[in-house]
Amino acid sequence: MEGGESCGNSVSEEVKLEWEEGEVLMQGGGGEGGGAVTAAGEAMAPVQIDVRMDVALLHCQACLLPLKPPVFKCEAAGHVVCCFCRAGHAALCSRAGTHCGELDAVVGAAKVPCPYKVFGCERYVVYHGAADHQRACQCAPCSCPEPGCVFVGSRAMLLDHFAAGHQRHAVTVRYGRPWNLGFSLSRRWHVLVGEDRSVFLVSLGPLGAATAVSLVYVRPDGAAEAAPQFRCKLSVERPAGDGKDNLVLMTSAVSSSALSTGAPAPGQGMFLAVPQELLSGDTLMLSVRIDLIRPAGGAPKSATPTPQARTPRRLQ
Repeated sequence: MEGGESCGNSVSEEVKLEWEEGEVLMQGGGGEGGGAVTAAGEAMAPVQIDVRMDVALLHCQACLLPLKPPVFKCEAAGHVVCCFCRAGHAALCSRAGTHCGELDAVVGAAKVPCPYKVFGCERYVVYHGAADHQRACQCAPCSCPEPGCVFVGSRAMLLDHFAAGHQRHAVTVRYGRPWNLGFSLSRRWHVLVGEDRSVFLVSLGPLGAATAVSLVYVRPDGAAEAAPQFRCKLSVERPAGDGKDNLVLMTSAVSSSALSTGAPAPGQGMFLAVPQELLSGDTLMLSVRIDLIRPAGGAPKSATPTPQARTPRRLQ
């Protein structure tokens, strides 16, 4: 059973729960009994049922957190508690020494739809693990960085919105290599997409006589621990009259944002200051290299050698 632990007797019915006004609505098909067996002896999918119940029944009566196996009950009043509150419960009532194998099976099988179902997540997750899933869910919503735009959606929905609502088509880049890109200064932000579908926002804005350039990884609020980690190298280079090149360069860790307050303000966080002399009219020719340091929930990756820069591309 997905996301659950098993201690004690198993149940024949898989229960799916859904939030509704502080209660839980179990979803599924009607029917009686557990999984059926065909004439050939093959097991069929378990029957699912709709049941409404008080969500408090799935919480520890001591710490009030969601129950997860193993579940215990005190002898004095029958309070149901989690394993962490088992010993401490003696100070309140009596030691919770009775293991409830039947409840283990229930709380290990009770599932809820992801809270971000409206944003495209179709998973049902075990109730006591719903918070962990919510923090790592790829469908968690982010905001549109355009001032005055109230759109909120998953990163996949956000990319569609950028293209349809703001005519900002994302450019896909591979990690570990520099990409020479042309950005229109008339637009405050532009979109890049990594090879793993991570979304990045390149922000431009005036900073005195220079232009401030920053790069952020777009992630939902609360997903910092599970989010991948990146480093970036931003540089602008133009030939000088004496046969030499003028160069400004910045390397840093890539910050992250849900864009709930819009695109980063010019000069906010780590940024590259580009003098007016290095601009090409209304276009900023920027070399961007993004390195994936740690995948989502994974171990750090080794650095990738720097290959030659790609052919320049202009973003309108």
